[in-house]
Amino acid sequence: MPLTEIDVTSPKPIYRNYWTDRAAAKAAAPPPPPWPAVDPGLLEEGRPKLPAFPLNVFPGQWREWVKDAAQWAGSSEDYIAQALLASVAGLCGQGVSARITEAWSEPVILWQALVGGPSSGKTPALEWLRRPLGTVERVLAREGGAPVVVSDAALPALEKAMAKRQQGVLLWRDEPTAWLAGLGRKSRRDESRRGPFLDTWGASGLPWGRDSTAVSIVGSLDPERLDAALEGTGDGLAARFLYVWPGPAPYRSLRTLKPTREDEVVNALQRIARAVGTPTTPLVLAFEDRAVTVFDGCLEGLHGETLRAEGLLAGWLGKGRGTVARLAAVLALLDWTANRPTNAPPPRTITERHLLDAWNLWERYYRPHALAVFDRAGPADRAREARQHARRVIGWIRARGAAEISREEVRREALSQRVNAAGADEVILALEQAGVLREVDDDEEYPGRGRPARRWQVNPALRAKPAAQIAEKKTSPESEALSAHAVEEEEGDPRLPVPSAAEERGEGEVAYQAAAPPGVPAPVQVDWPK
Repeated sequence: MPLTEIDVTSPKPIYRNYWTDRAAAKAAAPPPPPWPAVDPGLLEEGRPKLPAFPLNVFPGQWREWVKDAAQWAGSSEDYIAQALLASVAGLCGQGVSARITEAWSEPVILWQALVGGPSSGKTPALEWLRRPLGTVERVLAREGGAPVVVSDAALPALEKAMAKRQQGVLLWRDEPTAWLAGLGRKSRRDESRRGPFLDTWGASGLPWGRDSTAVSIVGSLDPERLDAALEGTGDGLAARFLYVWPGPAPYRSLRTLKPTREDEVVNALQRIARAVGTPTTPLVLAFEDRAVTVFDGCLEGLHGETLRAEGLLAGWLGKGRGTVARLAAVLALLDWTANRPTNAPPPRTITERHLLDAWNLWERYYRPHALAVFDRAGPADRAREARQHARRVIGWIRARGAAEISREEVRREALSQRVNAAGADEVILALEQAGVLREVDDDEEYPGRGRPARRWQVNPALRAKPAAQIAEKKTSPESEALSAHAVEEEEGDPRLPVPSAAEERGEGEVAYQAAAPPGVPAPVQVDWPK
């Protein structure tokens, strides 16, 4: 049988392969357009650029002490200032009355929330005032006084502490847990005591059936848990707080630190504690006539803004009139301890300057910080809710180091099925608009059944660079109002935050822009520190 002739000259047939052709086409295709800059508002804590605390509201002695204490604590001056205001308010309570008119007085009670991530310096800042305040408490105890500070937010503990001190107590919570939403509740379903607890902000409420009492509050909140902290605060709880959310403090060399005189702080707080009266006979700080006139003009403009505002901001603005009067009283007491001899009698008036400093502090410092907190965690419409989910997706992407993601991964893994397919599409759209994602372009016909799952590429800058460097690329006016502070990470090892050149020049926060209230002469110009 003859052998079959084999043709060895003809080339072997080439069978087309979809994946090989797809890879070759992609290799030959022109490079994709450059990635847009990532929206810094979705990065890290999502903190916009906010004003720094205006230290010029404090008299010289206190201003320098806050600066030095912040350096030693490795914390922001904002946190130290809040701890100082909280200490004064805790000592005063309803033992000091800010009298605006004969028919309107305010107790010196402040509720303050220090917002910041782990290792942001909240606890060291609070501790820097907790020590001298503890010394004052021990002195008061030897004279028969009761403790001022209580750390247990449970109602029985608060009731017991408030029964011992008529002027009120200071609830001190330096752990960033979701304690805020649970204040005054016996349980999540039982809010029978929530209303009376809220009344303690105005020196009424707890304990029931007894004389009214006061509770000042200072506590820490984690930006990543703001949703849980403000959950269920539609009853006005969140509106009573003064929020501060400063950026990370720059590094200070140990060779530049100045010694602080803690004994001076103890003596000053002791003077305030001895000047405080009782609920029936409080130390009255009356507004000067000129201060009443200026305050009246400020409140006229605030009234219209409050009527136009919505949500948490509307409630917060509504509490502003009382809060400003209380801040003015605290500033008057600090001014007395710094600029009057130790044998000088306690102050009896709140001057126009004290009122202007308090108003500007509330309007130009606390207000933008409150807006940032409410925008981050307040009740959200669909667009804002999508951005909140987008921040969670970004955290999940960074944790995985993902280069591509699908809609199902976003919905099931990143968001733990908090949204349906349509909700996942809204989140992905928000990430596309923010420059985080870009859909993989697959126009060619898929050889199998159906179509391949849609996938999105992740902006390489999100995985390769920290938020601070990404934010520096945006040069639009909107981006300049956003924070570029972040902790740099390289190869998974955390590095200390590196201040930008602007921060080293003292330009790390936005400047103030004051305006005179309607119908009121322009206020005294203050050189606010940058």
